[in-house]
Amino acid sequence: MPILWLSLFNADGLVTWPGIRCSACTAVVQPTGECIERSRARLEQWSRRWPDVFTDMSGPWLSYLSTVQRAYLAVWAEELGWMDGEENWAAELRAYLSCLDDPASAGFRQALAQSSLYFAGSRLEPADTVGLVTAGYSWDRQAPWEEAGPAAQ
Repeated sequence: MPILWLSLFNADGLVTWPGIRCSACTAVVQPTGECIERSRARLEQWSRRWPDVFTDMSGPWLSYLSTVQRAYLAVWAEELGWMDGEENWAAELRAYLSCLDDPASAGFRQALAQSSLYFAGSRLEPADTVGLVTAGYSWDRQAPWEEAGPAAQ
């Protein structure tokens, strides 16, 4: 899961959610206002530490978040539980969410690595040619799956 999405949540929001292809899966759900403030605070901290990486991302990300009109934000990723098993996915997500306020921790480095950001000495570098400004995110429209399905027809 991309680090900016992780920045929204903490482990207190972990829940068991009904699955589509399984009985239940791990998700994280928290009030939008709390998520935005948490992300803002984390990005301020991370931007001070790694300005070349997070300063460019912070403005567009926080601008995008200010347009969200939902009471809650959630990460529901049943498919991730299928890849490595639900228990492993739940433990991994809990570990990522628990380390985000400690940028010096090994867990924080692992959370960055799963977002394809790696340390080169004290610098943070992308794993490939995806620019750090976009880092694979698109903020100009809703995700395509939100426009699809029976309700959209």
